[in-house]
Amino acid sequence: MKHEIIEIPVISEAIRKLGAPTSALSRIDGLLYTCGMPPIDLKTGEIVRGDIAVQTRACLEALSFTLQHAGSSLDNVFKSLVFITDNALAGEMNAVYREYFPHRFPARSCVAIKPWALFDIEIECIATVG
Repeated sequence: MKHEIIEIPVISEAIRKLGAPTSALSRIDGLLYTCGMPPIDLKTGEIVRGDIAVQTRACLEALSFTLQHAGSSLDNVFKSLVFITDNALAGEMNAVYREYFPHRFPARSCVAIKPWALFDIEIECIATVG
């Protein structure tokens, strides 16, 4: 089993600023495992502020960028996990999520957690390469 850690500069640096000891992505035998992706601005590396729709969009853009860097895309996601600070935000999150998966929905879990100080959502996924 070949295991490769993939560093994506803007994403990895932004996550490190948050104090997380993680890499953005790992590749193992043709599968890509992302870290939990907070709402990161791809131009500045800063956390995106705003309502849940804005934050969800930022998370999914960061995931898309990360997967593309590793030779994949959101089209190849077969499992995702959403961490959200309040179940009441799920409807707005789902509206944005549907935009990014218009043809089919990957298997997904959505878990309400104790709120973070800086953002309301984090999304991770597993995808195939290519």
